[in-house]
Amino acid sequence: MRSPRRGEIWTVAIGSASQAVLVISSTIYNEIVDEPTVLVALIVEHAGGEGFCVDLGSGQWAVMGLVTFVAKAGLGECLRRVDTQMLTDVNTMLFKILATPER
Repeated sequence: MRSPRRGEIWTVAIGSASQAVLVISSTIYNEIVDEPTVLVALIVEHAGGEGFCVDLGSGQWAVMGLVTFVAKAGLGECLRRVDTQMLTDVNTMLFKILATPER
């Protein structure tokens, strides 16, 4: 298996089902042989623009409030790569989440 790249949508096996995830960790990080994981955001369908979701097209939404890690070995198939604007929207949403001041 090749190293996943930032901005790619991959499948991950969850039990007998398959779940799509968006790789958000840097490609350089993902290529480190001794690092067994990548950071991903869960992808759902028909979420809408509310909350922390980013439209990835084709009815898919990245839920940026559901960021986690998965084992590189657990990645299945690379489905597609999002375009530069979508990846910029993902970065912007992460920044909004992380830069929100404490009250």
